[in-house]
Amino acid sequence: MSSAARETAVLKRELSAGKPHVGIFSKAPSLELVEMIGLSGFDFIVIDMEHTTLTFHQVEQMVRAADLHGLHTIVRVPDAQASTILRALDLGATGIQVPQIHDAKDVTSVVQKAMYPPQGTRGVTYAHRAAKYGFAGGAQYMQKANERTTIAVHIETESAFRQVEDICKIDGLDVVFIGPLDLSIALQVSPDYLEGGLTGPVQTILDTCRRYGKQAGIAVNNEKEYRFALEQGIPYIVWGSDLAIFKQALTGIKQLQAQIESEK
Repeated sequence: MSSAARETAVLKRELSAGKPHVGIFSKAPSLELVEMIGLSGFDFIVIDMEHTTLTFHQVEQMVRAADLHGLHTIVRVPDAQASTILRALDLGATGIQVPQIHDAKDVTSVVQKAMYPPQGTRGVTYAHRAAKYGFAGGAQYMQKANERTTIAVHIETESAFRQVEDICKIDGLDVVFIGPLDLSIALQVSPDYLEGGLTGPVQTILDTCRRYGKQAGIAVNNEKEYRFALEQGIPYIVWGSDLAIFKQALTGIKQLQAQIESEK
């Protein structure tokens, strides 16, 4: 997608249309890697502030780089504080992804913090990148921002899983993201959601999303998991991370090196 096309694109509408979107967790503070992800044709990145030391300044530069190549940008925030959500959206990200949700009340609070009045309580100023530093301010900007902001939450705690039906009923929530590793630990089952102990819980979440019109999201790491996501009609698919992909490439090179040297 070109940067001009992205200006009018709305990720949550695209997801609702059913077309699968594939993204990558961006963990390294590298503008070059962000641009390469965009040039490779991915649909979005999830900039990970939960499991990294990324600063908001670095995140803003990464969003700029993504915008150049039509990449949607979701920020996985480190917490659900109002100031954290505000800064992630003010710097121009497409939306937020909130981990460690425990109940429906948490989700309602997230939606309120991410949306401008009257739908929410997001603080208003136009002197930031999302409002083009005031060149696109006013009521029209606030309405458009509410229409464009994509809100995703993780189902990765036992309490959130038990309340997934109540969570899916909440207006303003767009994506219910399944975090297989944390959820499997919380439920004390295998993280394998294809044939292991997480199969049933994942199916429960997917069925509930369909029933209430929410879009499901999931992390995949291989072909089988990706095929599962497509078969289940999951539109928000995060395939590994930039660091994991780089590690895979390095490991492959070293394995090839060892193989060639063993042939001597």
